[in-house]
Amino acid sequence: MMRFHYAEFSDAGSVLDTEQGMMPGLSFRLAQRGHAWEWEGLAGYHYGRVDYTGQTQSGVPYNTRTDEEVSDYALRMGRWFEGSYPVMPYAGLGYRRWDRDILPASLGGLFESYRWKYAWLGAKILAYQQGASNLTLDIGWIKPIDPVLHVDFRGTYNVSPKLNPESRDGLRLLLTSRMALPENTTLVLEPYFEYWQLGRSPMITTGGITVHEPASKTRNSGFNLRIGRVF
Repeated sequence: MMRFHYAEFSDAGSVLDTEQGMMPGLSFRLAQRGHAWEWEGLAGYHYGRVDYTGQTQSGVPYNTRTDEEVSDYALRMGRWFEGSYPVMPYAGLGYRRWDRDILPASLGGLFESYRWKYAWLGAKILAYQQGASNLTLDIGWIKPIDPVLHVDFRGTYNVSPKLNPESRDGLRLLLTSRMALPENTTLVLEPYFEYWQLGRSPMITTGGITVHEPASKTRNSGFNLRIGRVF
């Protein structure tokens, strides 16, 4: 389950609109460790309808709902260094797609599809271990690579512009608790927080209209629950 919170900002820094709500989803992880080295593949999918609170271009308050669909895939590799608290620096690459369908109310709807690859650098710290049970703190820096936004005005305008928001630094934190179960299985409890930031896109003119994407910040927090198996 993920608590989704998104906000767009004007050039002066004021909030233009927000979208927030709870989104159920799925989380998968596949990892292998050989000696001190570890590689890990992760995948996540969330979908939900959230509240949109904003305003029209003339400043009139405007509220509706938005269907959100977020997919994220990543692969990372790191090396463990032993000590009182073992540490694994890691590097990884990921791909994220976020589809945002703002539903029509008194105004027409709008569909936006954000897509980007991202770099992921950080470290995992083994804070506690007893047998097969452990607690790991995961701190990571994330950076979108060449983010792209596809826009569909749902018939209001007969154009489908492609915009290029500015890439900015982000953050991902996970606290992973693994509890040993019988027959080489584990119960994984994993609260997390992630912060994505995109800067304002350049203006483009297409089909007689000029458009741009405002700067935005996304703060997601949630909780993964998984059953793991050791082979």
